[in-house]
Amino acid sequence: MKSKDRLLKFLAGAVAVIIVGFFCLKIFELTSKSLETQTVYEQTVLDTVDAEMYVIRDETLLSNEDSGVIVPIASNGERVSRGSEIAAVFISEAQAENYVKIKSLNKKLESYQKVDSQLRLANLDIDKLSTEIRLDFLSILDSAYENDFDDLSGDELSFAEKLSRKQISLSESVDCSEKIASLQSQISALQSAANPSRIISSEVSGYYVSQLDGYENNLSSADIDNLSYAQLEVAYDAEKKETPQNSLGKIISGYNWYIACKVDTAKLSGFKEGSKINLILGDSSENLVQTELYKMITVDETSSIAVFRCNLMNDSLATMRKLNGKIVLDEMTGLKVRKDAVRVDKEGNAYAYVRRGNIVNTRSINIIYNDNDFILAVKPDESSEIKLPYSHVRLYDEVIISGREIYDGMVIG
Repeated sequence: MKSKDRLLKFLAGAVAVIIVGFFCLKIFELTSKSLETQTVYEQTVLDTVDAEMYVIRDETLLSNEDSGVIVPIASNGERVSRGSEIAAVFISEAQAENYVKIKSLNKKLESYQKVDSQLRLANLDIDKLSTEIRLDFLSILDSAYENDFDDLSGDELSFAEKLSRKQISLSESVDCSEKIASLQSQISALQSAANPSRIISSEVSGYYVSQLDGYENNLSSADIDNLSYAQLEVAYDAEKKETPQNSLGKIISGYNWYIACKVDTAKLSGFKEGSKINLILGDSSENLVQTELYKMITVDETSSIAVFRCNLMNDSLATMRKLNGKIVLDEMTGLKVRKDAVRVDKEGNAYAYVRRGNIVNTRSINIIYNDNDFILAVKPDESSEIKLPYSHVRLYDEVIISGREIYDGMVIG
């Protein structure tokens, strides 16, 4: 009987130990488990509508009656005045090539001379210079990746120049005299075999473009006020005209040019003529330009032609004609929070748990934008009717993405 009692006591003690161990294990799991978090950052999201766009400019075609090889002097998109030198004519390919080489060598010479002048300067902003060097290097990588080599030589020179300036500022030895002398010698050797037979000047003022795209003067600014959808369709579907052999390019006259596209009228109902609207020209949001809604022309009950006016010009914009773009309807900036961190209480209030040190806190989320993977949140103004049950999520908060049985005030072991 005594042995049976001892056995029961032993079993009861063992069960108690197991139960205590189980609860200790659960408590340990809850308090020591590493929670996955993500830092809250600010992000801007664009609300856009796709559109097939057609660029309308006033363009004067330039031609050359002389025989020979033509080399542009002005850059694409460069503003030129009447009488400005825009091109040079050479009697042979060799002379033209030598002229182009001299232009390139002169750019390098100017860069080295600039570096040489820095030898006597001090007190450079090293942090700013380092940032510029990094940006130039990234620009070179981007150009190589995109197979865009037009500006690569200029980016390379800028990078080398700034790198040398940094070396100088750090008291490292930089001697440009030998390179300068070599470049000057190369230029002198080519000079006599690179004289143009004629320099061509622009007869009108405007923006110079060295090549034709074959769609010049299909539409002009004179057509804008009475533009019909049929005219726009004809221009968009027109065959590309062959470039004349004696072409010198063209001059885009005037300070304004236009972009026309067919749109759903309701999409632009919140804008009136004269409103500032951003357009994304092409696939990349980097090609964003500010325009003015110049005119809305009714096509039918649901659609219109939207005509946008722009006065910005550069080498990229100067060569655009037909493109797929986006009209920016709205721009929203807020705190980006991953969707799997967002929770909703019984009253429908959105919130998230954040980790502050080893303590879990609850933060309210006022959602202004909802995407498949994330939301944007903005703290309501003090005058707003929106009242939040908790403090709003903040920039750089560590929101908890995963974790079970989390609660406000929980201590993370």
